[in-house]
Amino acid sequence: MAKLLEYQPLKACYLIYFATSLILVKLPLWTIYYIPRSTRPRRSWTVKRCLIVRVIKELFGMKVDLKLEGTQTLPTEVPDTSLVDAKFIWIDPIPDELFCGEVHRIAEMTGVQPARIPGYWLIKKGSQWSGPKAKPGEKTVLHIHGGAFYLGTANPSHVTANITRGLLMHSQSLERTFAVDYRLTSSAPNPPANPFPAALLDTVAAYRYLVQDIGFEPRNIVVAGDSAGGNLAVALVRYLLENPSSLPPPGRLLTMSGWFDLSMSRHSPQSSAVRNAPTDIFNILPPGKLFAEYAVTSLRGPMDFEVVKTHRYLSPVSLEVKPAAEGLFKGFPETYVVAGGAERILDDSLALVEMMKSDAVQVISDIPPDAVHDFPAFTWHEPERTEVLRRIAQWIDTM
Repeated sequence: MAKLLEYQPLKACYLIYFATSLILVKLPLWTIYYIPRSTRPRRSWTVKRCLIVRVIKELFGMKVDLKLEGTQTLPTEVPDTSLVDAKFIWIDPIPDELFCGEVHRIAEMTGVQPARIPGYWLIKKGSQWSGPKAKPGEKTVLHIHGGAFYLGTANPSHVTANITRGLLMHSQSLERTFAVDYRLTSSAPNPPANPFPAALLDTVAAYRYLVQDIGFEPRNIVVAGDSAGGNLAVALVRYLLENPSSLPPPGRLLTMSGWFDLSMSRHSPQSSAVRNAPTDIFNILPPGKLFAEYAVTSLRGPMDFEVVKTHRYLSPVSLEVKPAAEGLFKGFPETYVVAGGAERILDDSLALVEMMKSDAVQVISDIPPDAVHDFPAFTWHEPERTEVLRRIAQWIDTM
């Protein structure tokens, strides 16, 4: 706060006003308002859940960016002494022979190159770390975190690490999971950085690390992603299938509240984007406003928006994707799709399930009706969170 007051006094005043009005005025009024079930966004929700969702929605609607000018965004090493049940590692950039195909073509347009990035092992509580090398037959999860491509981190202190912590807790076969700290994108008013396919190249590098450096058999790896990470997880599998090499695709795929249509091609008065606007954690958008517009602008970089609407790597479930959607998921591994019935981008997951089934992919759909976006990451979102994580863990144990 001292730095805010020193460099950005107007922002500091706004934050003080925001916090004071939220705690002293809005929370008491909302508490009274939500006491009758008839006024709650979902009648089944508790007053506590109503308040938490409302507060998160308010935070997403803040008028300022909490990042300070000059904030260091370059990856730095994290000492293991600062981590609990976790290990930091560096992931080497993918070699030239893996930098190929359609993704390489786009990278030449956007000026993206492979890079060295961080990763984190998350170790099951009570397990002993015996080094990174995989044991014979060992299973693991490669987790790709959410955050609209421009927020978040794979650091175990981040909220999305609750997903793999839950899987480790409930699985009988998992001893550790791995998370990739892919490059985050940005655009004006921030310095433009890391458009597509930077993050995808980083996920390919993490998968290569697990298979070639650590020795996991691809069939024993679950590639998992939440929100924007779900988009990247699907893109990673697609990349491996379209570019056959020494890296076979993973044994299974897991998506949670995946963001699969950056163009909002299914937006209508009947769509989940409109229907679930009052019940999700995101603030309600003005009419005609693109969902997470800053993220989409940052990710496409110098490319035209037409690419966002039509490209299979960016919006695989778009109604305008090219080539035609038929056969787009042929050859994908068994997939588990999680979404919240109360979230705005629910239609993305429903479309993914439908398209995968039409391409003969074995797919499981798990959609609790009253859950919000990315609910497996929120420890307050019970009982849905634990119930779903237990089902996913059992699914992993049957690999």
